[in-house]
Amino acid sequence: MATAGDSKSVVCICCDRKVVDVDPKTWKLFNEMVPDERFDEQIEPVEMTHVKSTVLKKLLTYSVRISDTTCSSDVLKTWMYDEFLHSEERLTSLMDLLKAADYLDIESLDAGVIQYVEDKSQEEISYMVRNENLRSLLKIVKSARYYLKNTEKLFSALLPLLSKSQEEFSQMIVKEDILGLIKLIEVAKPCEKLCKAVHNLILSKSINQLSLEIHNQNLKALIKIFKVARAEKLQPLQDMVVKYVYDKSHEELVQMVSTELPCYQSIYLVEARYLRVGTTEDEELFKYPFNDTSNQIPIEEARDSSNQIPIEEAGDGSKKVSG
Repeated sequence: MATAGDSKSVVCICCDRKVVDVDPKTWKLFNEMVPDERFDEQIEPVEMTHVKSTVLKKLLTYSVRISDTTCSSDVLKTWMYDEFLHSEERLTSLMDLLKAADYLDIESLDAGVIQYVEDKSQEEISYMVRNENLRSLLKIVKSARYYLKNTEKLFSALLPLLSKSQEEFSQMIVKEDILGLIKLIEVAKPCEKLCKAVHNLILSKSINQLSLEIHNQNLKALIKIFKVARAEKLQPLQDMVVKYVYDKSHEELVQMVSTELPCYQSIYLVEARYLRVGTTEDEELFKYPFNDTSNQIPIEEARDSSNQIPIEEAGDGSKKVSG
């Protein structure tokens, strides 16, 4: 068990497959902050399936700070604003922290991050997203729509970056491989011109190019590509993934998931088995969660309705784990 009574550090593997070593005292405080997760009852290495390594380090720091019972709420807020959150220069990092706080039900941190982001000026937000790629910008929009109440300043900063023509989007994504394009589709639904640009680029790739790009993916990526291709009715791409997985032996499939977190390895192997039999055994297994386009407006129309970008409701220094 990963208990705090041990003298050695507790080893955690995060969802980015990086390892974080946690000293016993901090581990105890962290588990007191999130008792319902029962991380301290797991056998090491502890799997943090929904938390990135950089986020876990922030959560550990937060758990130590709030354990100080002499710290008033005003002092804690000042520390959060001036030190803890101020050190994050990217809005994506804050959104990752917010999602983790929500998932782990850390209400004080959840509320603190939301307030901090909503207090940012439009200029500050523009600075924080200046180096983000297209997919990250769309993910920020999705998270903001789900978590924030006051999104006007954030969307005003992001709208100019996402109001492009189909030709401009095509130029921006021309170097993306098939997995990059598939990941864009997952978050591009509110932007019709981007969706069309992605579809056109996928369809313009030769069979040989697609085959090469598919052969460079791991099993997790292949399953993602299949799910999206199926939902988007990209039949040739869907068929290519099925054939590639079908031709793999069980031993090869096991090797392809060897670098994933152990709890996910069996899931991917089960999904791969359905791919190998043509997905006829269980249609629900590959139900695509991003295919609902109801209540959405193309991004260019957002200027005429409260200047907000509509989107579907959602719900380092680390060591990398070798396969």
